[in-house]
Amino acid sequence: MQPLTATDPRRVGPYRLLYRLGEGGMGRVYLGRSPGGRTVALKVVHAQIAGDAGFRLRFAREVRAARSLGGAGTVPVLDADPEAEVPWLATAYVPGPALSDAVIGHGPLPEEALWRLFSGLARALAGVHGAGLVHRDVKPSNVLLSQAGPLLIDFGIARSADGTVLTGTGLVVGSPGYMSPEQAEGRTAGPAADVFSLGAVLAFAATGRGPFGGGSVAELLYRLVHHEPDLDGVGGPFGELARRCLAKRPEDRPPVAELVAAAGARAGTGPWLPAPVVAAIAQKAEELLNAEAEEPEEEGAEERPVREPASGAVSAAASGPDGVTTLAPPPRAPRTPPPTAVLPGRPPAGQDRDRARDRARAASSAAPFRREDAVRSLTTGLGRPLYGLFFLVPVVALLVGGFDLLDRAARFPSESERPSAAHDWAVHDAWWRFPVALLLVGAMVWLEVYRKRLTTVAPGRVRLWSAGIGLYWIALIAGTALHVAWVVIVQEDMPYEAGTHPLMWVALPVAVIGAAVSPFLLIASVLRIAKA
Repeated sequence: MQPLTATDPRRVGPYRLLYRLGEGGMGRVYLGRSPGGRTVALKVVHAQIAGDAGFRLRFAREVRAARSLGGAGTVPVLDADPEAEVPWLATAYVPGPALSDAVIGHGPLPEEALWRLFSGLARALAGVHGAGLVHRDVKPSNVLLSQAGPLLIDFGIARSADGTVLTGTGLVVGSPGYMSPEQAEGRTAGPAADVFSLGAVLAFAATGRGPFGGGSVAELLYRLVHHEPDLDGVGGPFGELARRCLAKRPEDRPPVAELVAAAGARAGTGPWLPAPVVAAIAQKAEELLNAEAEEPEEEGAEERPVREPASGAVSAAASGPDGVTTLAPPPRAPRTPPPTAVLPGRPPAGQDRDRARDRARAASSAAPFRREDAVRSLTTGLGRPLYGLFFLVPVVALLVGGFDLLDRAARFPSESERPSAAHDWAVHDAWWRFPVALLLVGAMVWLEVYRKRLTTVAPGRVRLWSAGIGLYWIALIAGTALHVAWVVIVQEDMPYEAGTHPLMWVALPVAVIGAAVSPFLLIASVLRIAKA
């Protein structure tokens, strides 16, 4: 658990956030507290993708899929709002590590734990498929280990089991190394695809490595389709079932009902996790208790009368955030407070404090939104590096036509007996044109990719990115001017009848126009950076 930062909200829907649990490409996960005191895990979508209508549809589908599951082996959904300005999803919090973390940190699971893992995940998949869904992303990081058994989470890419509408041909969906061959080839993935992924997860739990090794995504996808899994160290009946799950053809894999029966017959019922993993769960539970103890007390905690068993006197009991009720001593006889002078036109001091507290809370909750507004303002106009294509397109055209231009310059040398230094620079030292253009293109791509992360990085990184945008425009303008000067100098050394490459007639005027308006663009960029 990590403390909240200045960019994190303090409240999502009715839930108060306590800590940050993790972050992925789609959103952040927080530890939260419901108004009734229940601890929840809140998945909050990144603001920059919340406006994508397609993503909102997928998120709403995830909520419906997760809510339709009520069986064992899955984490229940408690609340969600896919229509909110920033969509969110609240589930029960499980103070247990992911299977990936447990195996990497403490080694492969023993045989007894492997059978319990097998049985629990098979039952979870039976419930998923019974609800007419296909999970499509069964992997070690989507399996949580609890004292009661394994839990399957994250239905972000779950689909209807028929797959007739929601699965497009040629679309690869899943996690490389654990997806099925039909997913790797972009074909329709049915319940058998989850069985294949289950076999890969079991192999990882037994050996500490994926059955198809590591490497790039392309290498993993190729091995998934064409290579047999590496099940060295996975033997006996467990290894045989895992091997059957990893069959290349969906029809050769066993049905989930058969796996439930086979694994259930060998799985025990007592404690199943090795001691180091149990210790990790206990540590997480302790962190949760500490988080509850450190949680600031709500303003205006509700007080209710509690009867003392000895004297029957009534005392005030304040309910704290950790659920412990603290008895206060019986109240004394009420005293009439002295009158307080109130200045005309000014509210009492208590109201002043209340208003100040409300303003502070509003400012705290609005901070992330001000950050998003600032980033949105910064990334408009010149903040979009792709606008640099206006300069880069003619530069690339000048490069393409430059080969023919240099050839013509060699065939029609300068009429002067002593060529100038500019001529030597333009004709003989032309190597600089290529690295300059490549660096400009690379800078444009990097800045454009990083621009999408600005709402999730530290404010200092945003300022660094702003300075990078300014340098990018300066380098772009300078590079364009150099290329224009190069073309002009080379052409001056050729007779008129030598002609010019056709690309030059288009690229040169565009580059000149760009160079003419560049000072205004540069000034606007500097002003925008100053505001950041």
